[in-house]
Amino acid sequence: MNAVAPEPRLDPRLDRALVARVYRQVGRVHIPDVFPADVATRVHAALAGETPWQLSLANRGANAGLDLETYERLTPEQKADLAGLVHEGAAYGFQYLYKNFPLDDHRAAGRHHDHYLMRVLEFLNSPPFLAFAREITGVPAIRRLDAQATLYERGHFLTRHDDHDPPKRRVAAYVLNFTPEWRADWGGILQFLDADGHVSEGYVPAFNALNVFRVPQPHAVSYVAPFARAGRYSITGWMRED
Repeated sequence: MNAVAPEPRLDPRLDRALVARVYRQVGRVHIPDVFPADVATRVHAALAGETPWQLSLANRGANAGLDLETYERLTPEQKADLAGLVHEGAAYGFQYLYKNFPLDDHRAAGRHHDHYLMRVLEFLNSPPFLAFAREITGVPAIRRLDAQATLYERGHFLTRHDDHDPPKRRVAAYVLNFTPEWRADWGGILQFLDADGHVSEGYVPAFNALNVFRVPQPHAVSYVAPFARAGRYSITGWMRED
């Protein structure tokens, strides 16, 4: 990559009033073209070619991270056993399986400080973006955003949950999408669920789009099909009142 990378910034053409109006009416909004093209392209390059992913799943209600080298050393039988445990937990409870790069954890530990995604994390907590977050949600008490990079590949998913966790003071969840190619029938769709369990709306993975939705709100990421031909790249987290 070029030595000089573009500074993360919002596209000045965003219609903030329209975004805020949609969000306040329905509690969620899909915002296309959130960054200028050079920034979005650089973020995708960092996600697709520069990120040391780990495998993320739930283990007895807590997040478990497994580095990919360790996973690849497992025998086929051990991998099958792990898949069985994951699927058993997913059948009727909260479970997930995807690759992630925990930006907040790495920042706190002083790791990967030269990674471009760390500059994105800094921007998400900068005055311009915090002002944008407060404006579109109508919540002036938002003080910071946490973040992780995620990669959903074949067989990955996130089951139904609502992000409700009062001690963490989550106002809204967000997904920054950087998937250049995707088809709806590949899965990986951010689905919003109504009181009857029906899918009331779904956001297909896209490129350079921001999804924001109010917390709590039942949602899931549908299972990525075995015939999917690409990865679902994103940066996700919560806007918080800390």
